[in-house]
Amino acid sequence: MYSILKTQGVLPLVTQIDIETAQIILRSAADAGIKIIEFAARSNDSKEVFSQMINFKKANNLNIKIAVGSILTIEDAETYHKLGADCIVCPHTDLEIGNYCIKNNIYWIPGAATLNEILYANKQGAEIVKLFPADKIGGSGYVKAIKAPFPNLKIMPTGGVTLEESNLKSWFKSGVVCVGIGSNLFSKEMLQHLTYDQSLEAFQNLIEVIEKIRN
Repeated sequence: MYSILKTQGVLPLVTQIDIETAQIILRSAADAGIKIIEFAARSNDSKEVFSQMINFKKANNLNIKIAVGSILTIEDAETYHKLGADCIVCPHTDLEIGNYCIKNNIYWIPGAATLNEILYANKQGAEIVKLFPADKIGGSGYVKAIKAPFPNLKIMPTGGVTLEESNLKSWFKSGVVCVGIGSNLFSKEMLQHLTYDQSLEAFQNLIEVIEKIRN
């Protein structure tokens, strides 16, 4: 999973979508060459939507992995794992969730804000740590500062990551492995009327700007 995220350079996030929109996003992402996306489980019907996403992915033989984000409890981690999640993403570091993921060989990306929290997450077995909310705790300058004494930290900032080249360039220049991007890729309004062509273009543009920045 680490190699996929490092190569892709970005983890696109979508949340609060119906199954029709989810199918559009899955197909267009796979067609654009996206290898992993995150579905944030933040609505009452998230389990139902995710289950149907897995069925759609299998039925259409789509080459894409699905991470499930906003996981707050071990019960939800277990539920989504059994439904077919390839990765569990949390806004925080929970030892119970981490132990469950490691024991069951499911990739775990916990969230952290301080250097001590990041190091603690690493010690619990997390390879990549989600820096959240990245823009509110110092941005790319903060990443650069904490990587100075700990250059091997593998960080994914989420929160405040935009599609602007200057924004993305500052994050990658600070040494992050990849970035997480949500509403700045698909706004709430865009998701309400999303078409396949719009979604495909969004993913293609995302890949293009990431490649341009990193090269």
